[in-house]
Amino acid sequence: MTDRLMIQAPAKINLSLDITGKRPDGYHTLRSIFQTVGLYDTLSLRKTEPDAPMQLSCQDPEVPCDARNLIWKAAAALLGENPRGISVHLEKRIPSQAGLGGGSSDCAAALRGIRELFSLSVSDAELHEIAARLGADVPFFLCGGTVLCEGIGEILTPLPALPEYSLVIAKGHEGVSTPEGYRRLDCLAEQPAPATDRVLQALHSDAETLFSACGNAFDAVTELAEVRLIRNVMRRYGIHPVLSGSGAAVFGGCRDAEQANLIAEALRKEEIPFAAACKTV
Repeated sequence: MTDRLMIQAPAKINLSLDITGKRPDGYHTLRSIFQTVGLYDTLSLRKTEPDAPMQLSCQDPEVPCDARNLIWKAAAALLGENPRGISVHLEKRIPSQAGLGGGSSDCAAALRGIRELFSLSVSDAELHEIAARLGADVPFFLCGGTVLCEGIGEILTPLPALPEYSLVIAKGHEGVSTPEGYRRLDCLAEQPAPATDRVLQALHSDAETLFSACGNAFDAVTELAEVRLIRNVMRRYGIHPVLSGSGAAVFGGCRDAEQANLIAEALRKEEIPFAAACKTV
């Protein structure tokens, strides 16, 4: 039995994101294909004295290290309202307000890690229920891979795993307000054409066919200057830019790692603060 654990929490992209309706409670329903990618936060978990209050730290000063953080909420769900006996350090590499799911992934990693660290008798089904209460995207990160997400994100249908494809992902300084994005979509006279069925048909085609089929309803209402710049650079190199989640990160599928690195470098030269080459995982 170990008293220390290190877990990687992957980012995700949305190969498609269609808004399918709005419930009476105000939540929007969606249909989306989620895909984990090789861009990671790292959680280092350590047991401390049983009565010692939980400690949470992060190298990024912008990340709250208290009960507002989803890692803290995960600990409270498994260890009690005032969690004790654990220290967690988060090494943050996935940008925030990007639509890459970093906070949700950190939460799922914390749920898995705490269960293992304390040998808790919590079944996978129970962990899934806890994850769904903590956030719509959290259940996805318990499994990862290639998954069709429906409802408000809680209905998950695993799909055959993608081959390892090369990507470039970029995000500017500005973030996107998800509620504002939904408000703008609600104001459109006509909703953007859905992409999910098109992506499902192209899932196991070659990379160019797949990534050309990708689409996101939020692309129609996201016009930040940095997002426009990222799109223009990607198009200049012949790849199809797609927003992830509600933004503001943009990804594009590449023919190989060399092209992905070349485009990431071109984006950095345009002073885009986050530009990374990675792969689907």
